[in-house]
Amino acid sequence: MTTLISEQKQATQEIAQAIAHQRVSHAYLLTGADQLQTHQLGIWFCQALFCQHSQAGYPCLKCNHCRRIAQGDFPDVVSLQTDKKSLGVDDIRALKLEMGQSGIESNHRACLIKDAQKLTIAAENSLLKFLEDPAGPVTTILLAETTSAFLPTILSRVQIIQLTANGDQSLAQNLQAQGYSANDIELIQRLHLENLLLEGMSAAHFAKVKAQARSWFELVLTKPQQAFVSVAASVLPLIDNQVQQQIFMSLLEGQFSQYLNQQVTQARSLVRARRLTEQFLHAQRLWQANVSFENCLEQLALKVDFISKGS
Repeated sequence: MTTLISEQKQATQEIAQAIAHQRVSHAYLLTGADQLQTHQLGIWFCQALFCQHSQAGYPCLKCNHCRRIAQGDFPDVVSLQTDKKSLGVDDIRALKLEMGQSGIESNHRACLIKDAQKLTIAAENSLLKFLEDPAGPVTTILLAETTSAFLPTILSRVQIIQLTANGDQSLAQNLQAQGYSANDIELIQRLHLENLLLEGMSAAHFAKVKAQARSWFELVLTKPQQAFVSVAASVLPLIDNQVQQQIFMSLLEGQFSQYLNQQVTQARSLVRARRLTEQFLHAQRLWQANVSFENCLEQLALKVDFISKGS
């Protein structure tokens, strides 16, 4: 697990800080191309939740709880996985019944859903009800390759933690040689943009697109009507092709994910954050379905304005 911490420094740090500051959310989605390491992080997360001798949110990995969780022999951590092509409503129904039981060795319980991209739409809707109204103090951890397989309603109710892909050292060195800063490379790896950027966006242009994505995100939250105008005036002049559109959308996704995570402890703010994030995810899916980039952003701004007016 030492290797996991060194290779996934940001992800493990984010989890540890949430535990240390008692800000653990009720649901997380861990995504990464390496499903073995994603599963290892899920186990590490559970160990951190139940460790008897944790320090600053990091599990000791040696205590009775940590060892038993690693062995799959801790009753308050429930795993759901299947060799079938899909996870269905019956699987989720059984999980909810199990998670409705009181903790045996703790007043808290956790469930790991491995290969969560296998969930059918009906199963996701069933899971959604559980995420909205969990049976007691429960942390649900979904493990998947990407976020693209999930309904917007699910994504708006989980904290998303993206793993850095293994083998990115050479890509990072390549980006560094092109003039990308260390902070930008860390962001690029977290959002899995390496291959897109290697197709031909300069470091200077990326910095401008990143700044514009941040600026437009802040504008759409506070002044959505101005964000509507800004699409044609400020965003489109920076975006030359579909690859750059994808980079901009990914940067926005990172902003909305961070925004959603920051509202976890504020019930009223969280409801609004979920609604806005759902609208962004809807706009992103329309773009993926070949609706024009400009129209998707403009429609997003209009819908945020509609929500902001309390309609």
